Amino acid sequence: MKRNYTMNFSDTFEEYFHALVFFARRFGLEMEECESIIQDTFVALWENRDNFSDSFSVRSYLYTTVRGKALNSIRHRKVETLYATNHLSVGATESDCMGAIIEEETRRLLFGAIRRLPEQVRKIILLNLDGKTNQEIADLLKISIDAVKFHKKNAYKILRKELREYFYFIFI
Repeated sequence: MKRNYTMNFSDTFEEYFHALVFFARRFGLEMEECESIIQDTFVALWENRDNFSDSFSVRSYLYTTVRGKALNSIRHRKVETLYATNHLSVGATESDCMGAIIEEETRRLLFGAIRRLPEQVRKIILLNLDGKTNQEIADLLKISIDAVKFHKKNAYKILRKELREYFYFIFI
């Protein structure tokens, strides 16, 4: 296709920049983020400048691209917020980080010790950690409630012995 439309980039920038910023602001973005999106859009326009046949296609491209980038930014923000609420936030304090490290290390040590328990005892402890009662465990494993109590007692004894050097660490 032969191109007969010649775009004056600086005029296009001057004509649309502020309108696109206000358009992007309608998505609830901060001014700096809007301006960044608009700048990225104009860079993309420059890189694709030979693909436009008229000013209408340029205008459509600008608004469509800004809309897409704004929506991506909103989606990205939602993912960050979700991650921050489920994990450490970016601005977490050192004590928050240390608390999370201690928690994860404790979990690793505990489950490492549980993995080394005999199979039946391991099943009982894992079911107990899942919140099952002694009766529910007995019913699931088709053993007596006394057997469940016995295995739990032995498991705790083994775990205390195996984790005794980490007692203070786990207690924290």
